[in-house]
Amino acid sequence: MKKKLLLFGPIGDFGGRDVEVNIIAQSLSNHYEISIVSTKYFTRKSYALRNLPLVSATSFQQELYKSSCFIRFWAYVMYLKNKKKQQPYAYVQNAVSKSFFDFEKKKEAIVTRCITESDVVIACVQPSSAYLKTALEISARQKKPFWIRTTGTIRTLQPEMFDFLKKATGFIHHSQANALNLNRQLPLPYVIIDQCAQEEQKLLALPIPEKKMVFGYLGRLSPEKGILELIRFFQNYPEGQLRISGNGPLQQEVLETIKGYDNIRYLGQSHPDELQLFFAPISVLIIPSHEESGPLVGLEAMASGRLIISTEVGAMKERLAGTKNDFWFQINHQHSFFDSLAAVNALPNEAFHEIAQNNRQRYLAEYQFSAIQQKYRNCLENDVTP
Repeated sequence: MKKKLLLFGPIGDFGGRDVEVNIIAQSLSNHYEISIVSTKYFTRKSYALRNLPLVSATSFQQELYKSSCFIRFWAYVMYLKNKKKQQPYAYVQNAVSKSFFDFEKKKEAIVTRCITESDVVIACVQPSSAYLKTALEISARQKKPFWIRTTGTIRTLQPEMFDFLKKATGFIHHSQANALNLNRQLPLPYVIIDQCAQEEQKLLALPIPEKKMVFGYLGRLSPEKGILELIRFFQNYPEGQLRISGNGPLQQEVLETIKGYDNIRYLGQSHPDELQLFFAPISVLIIPSHEESGPLVGLEAMASGRLIISTEVGAMKERLAGTKNDFWFQINHQHSFFDSLAAVNALPNEAFHEIAQNNRQRYLAEYQFSAIQQKYRNCLENDVTP
């Protein structure tokens, strides 16, 4: 009989955490009965549930909605008032229902029940995420293994306020760098498990590209991703072709900024099933982020056999160690970007091809789905800690 695994945290419909939850669920679904519980609003369209039609999934809002006819009635009233923008359960905590119910107590009861029904918990959270402390304390009382999969960059903490983290069985980090960010402040057991590419077989099937100055950006169009700075770089580099794919709060500004620049094209958002269509025409991926914990797109580029020019963010230096793909820049210093660009331009065709092959081989050795799957199994079944 399979053990029951609870995946817990502020899971939404699409974002880095939702991709992470999906990777974990896909990795462990053959060996565990998976339940996903979100502390915030999400729907069955969530990326976390992609290719997992039989996985049990719910949220605090859905559980509260089911708990009371009174709550359902007023939630539905607010659903109509808000012109059906979200599902009815999105409106459970309205002014009327709040005056009758203690929702924090109800949520704590949901956490208690979900942990009681599980054998092991993985929380995909940041240390400051809501309900993490509550969930850890409940798990500790019930003596249930509780792993924290960190999402995002670990920042400075006040150790005395986060002493509850010591109740965790251990932490799962993307990179050694992020682990050290936390362990300099609180020494806690951890393992390193990175991600794997979406649709990796399609990406691995792409041929290694010829050297050509066609560059790509794939990701969210938001300030922390450095997309506007990257566009400005290419406004000063008309001989280089930049292809941009993604959406986000800066989408309109991106469209306005690239007007009149024939070497910069916006492709819209790439569907996860069609990532190979984005990578096929480019030779080099650019990661201009100010901060990251991964990013996942770096692994997708490695699987595709593309070179990478990147800021020194997240797990990228660890991922590319030993590949000869040493093209780093600082997002706030244009000259460092052009130095990396010049280094790529100066590569002989054979060296370009060798680095591209190195990136793919590194992916196959460390990051393909089967490797990530085995690391998660080892972590939970053998209680791996350093």
